[in-house]
Amino acid sequence: MDTTINEETLSTVEGVGSCLKCRYVLPRLVECAPLYFKHGFVNCSNCGEQVDLWQAALDRATYHSAMGAGALISLGAARTTFVMTMESGKYYSVELMNYGVPAEAKILRRNYTGQGGDVTAMEWHGNAPPLRFPGTVLRLVGVPLGEGPLPRVGRVAINVVWIRREDSDEWSYLVTAFDSAAAGEYAPSLVFAQSAVEISMMPLIENRFRLHVPENKVKRFTNYSRALNVVLPYLCGEAGLAQMPTAVHDALDKLREERNKIIHHGAKAAAITPADAMEGLCAAAFGFEYMRYVGPTLLEGK
Repeated sequence: MDTTINEETLSTVEGVGSCLKCRYVLPRLVECAPLYFKHGFVNCSNCGEQVDLWQAALDRATYHSAMGAGALISLGAARTTFVMTMESGKYYSVELMNYGVPAEAKILRRNYTGQGGDVTAMEWHGNAPPLRFPGTVLRLVGVPLGEGPLPRVGRVAINVVWIRREDSDEWSYLVTAFDSAAAGEYAPSLVFAQSAVEISMMPLIENRFRLHVPENKVKRFTNYSRALNVVLPYLCGEAGLAQMPTAVHDALDKLREERNKIIHHGAKAAAITPADAMEGLCAAAFGFEYMRYVGPTLLEGK
């Protein structure tokens, strides 16, 4: 059945956090990160405050950590909401691309809430519902709330959290980390989060070394810890690039330790709190963006 939504209710929130002074929502991380790495802050476009972008993102993510997917909005995900009119017993096919969600987006969470107590929505699926949401089409059926005459018509609020896809192996690991965190699977989330940073950093360093050192010796010399703590800072300093902010570096080192506990010592998933998971994902998101910031210069080989 065709869908009718109230256009005035359509909203998409996609930002790295809020200004720590006026709470104005900052732009997306991918847009803010280069300025933050260069200057150590970004200016709030509303009040002009110099904002510590890392702290803004981390504060928002940890504050909302119990919300699962909702906490990921400050780290690269987005939330689209709208209200549509539904009739009980009728089927609705809702193409999210019509409401600004990209075709390649990964849906992390859906929520349906009846407005006024008459009707809500339930998802329609086959005999084997998918464990992860496929595509961008919501297949819904209007369901009456409480007793009373049928059919009835009511308004339903739809809330969808999603993340963009990009054509890179590195970003796909971060998407998987977000997807796992949205499902409350924090141990694999942190493993994939570090992998996203590692596979975006190591080729930069190895390619730089190969300018003067045989490939087989480069492979034996480099490992993630040494690369993060010694080699990357040295190469960035040599190239005149801004160093990774200390808070981000320390959080990435902590993420590395947590990942090693999971992989090598079988750390229990229950030992990882939602707040710890969001700090790790925040570190990975900023680390990933830092590699995008320094990558072009390091790959020039100058």
